[in-house]
Amino acid sequence: MVAFVHADTRITAGYRYTTLTDATGKTTLFRILARELEPDAGKIVIAGKDLASISPRELRASVMCRIFQDYLLIPFLSPLDNLLLAAEITTGRSGKKDKKRALELLDRVGLTEHAYRNVDLLSGGEQQRVAIARALMGSARILLADEPTGALDRDNTEHIALLLADLAHEEGLIVIAGTHDSQFAAHADAIVRISEHQLILES
Repeated sequence: MVAFVHADTRITAGYRYTTLTDATGKTTLFRILARELEPDAGKIVIAGKDLASISPRELRASVMCRIFQDYLLIPFLSPLDNLLLAAEITTGRSGKKDKKRALELLDRVGLTEHAYRNVDLLSGGEQQRVAIARALMGSARILLADEPTGALDRDNTEHIALLLADLAHEEGLIVIAGTHDSQFAAHADAIVRISEHQLILES
């Protein structure tokens, strides 16, 4: 069991936060935010709404999206088809508007020329950019990124860090990234350290 004490923390739209940990707790925090675990006490409030009152489908479609260290893409599909499938699963819809949105997002992450290639032919950095675009197919305003550069080299780490910072600042997205990577963390607007069961917000 992991217990957080003095965990009152306010997170603001348009900022990119990075959680760093020198103890246990990061994975537990992310699982609570994603509603994979329920806290025994306390609550998480998003835009005035208790997280516990939000249905799983609403959470995925319009509140919170996620990217992972190992991307979790479908390897025999193209980036475009990965995005369209995610939209259909998350929102229960598919159509021309979703394709337009998917192509816009792939352009936003610099992958227009790879939109129709199989994702297993892309580099690790390119696959992570596909994963970021896929996460944004809904209207979620919070992006959870668990070790998003853990499998990347320094150049791709820098690219992904700058991309997430741009998305936060230009689109009002809240990016909460869990990492042990000081290079990635250097681009954060604020650091939330998890130490001795406490969340410590540093500007």
